[in-house]
Amino acid sequence: MNKFVNFSSRIGLLILCLFPCFFLQADDTIELIAGLSKPPFVVENDPKNSGIQLDLIKAIFAEEKQDVRFVHMPLARSFARVEKWHSDGVITLPSNYEHENVNVSAPYVSYQNVIVTLKEDNLSINTLADLQGKRIIAFQAANKFLSAEFVEAIAGAAEYREIADQMRQIKMLFAKRTEVLVLDINIFRHFLHNNRDSRYAKPYEIHQLFPPRVYSAGFKSKRTRDQFNRGLIKIKASGGYQKILDKYLL
Repeated sequence: MNKFVNFSSRIGLLILCLFPCFFLQADDTIELIAGLSKPPFVVENDPKNSGIQLDLIKAIFAEEKQDVRFVHMPLARSFARVEKWHSDGVITLPSNYEHENVNVSAPYVSYQNVIVTLKEDNLSINTLADLQGKRIIAFQAANKFLSAEFVEAIAGAAEYREIADQMRQIKMLFAKRTEVLVLDINIFRHFLHNNRDSRYAKPYEIHQLFPPRVYSAGFKSKRTRDQFNRGLIKIKASGGYQKILDKYLL
């Protein structure tokens, strides 16, 4: 019996020596929560997991020899998951986000939210207060990400909805199922650039009432957060950061 135990132990050690990478790889890839597809920031249906944010994160962690994989889900669900830590991190958090279980990174990506209306509707929107009485569709969790003034304005809206699928959001404006969109200007432009259908050829107005908003990633461990911050500094210094932005921004 002892000979069998000793033989089994030796075989186990031999396997560990011959295949160390197998065992390390099982635990070495970190899992990060990403939102649903919102080109050019996140391209969910691409097998390469591309887009500004995903490419930046892969490049950042590559500097630290760290593999990553992404899990896609609506933005609102990501908050619940990150605070209970069913994954190793989340790729989009407000930079001022605070929670005792979340280690927030340095800011790494910027969104420029705007208000979009159709010219044929002839809407005068010069301040956020002008949103009152309008039918509005915004990106998911906009009431958490945007200002208190915005939250106050939408309280008086004729209709206010937040939609996770931002491509559907844009289609609803051109189909006259809403009057006002609230979303990032690059998401809107990317959609129109890739959808030349006559349905989306109507003239529109862009109302710039929001300042640029920077976002961070959040992580379960301080070690992973520190890896991210170091990698971010490196890709900015090397020019890799700007190269990724130039690839996607129109």
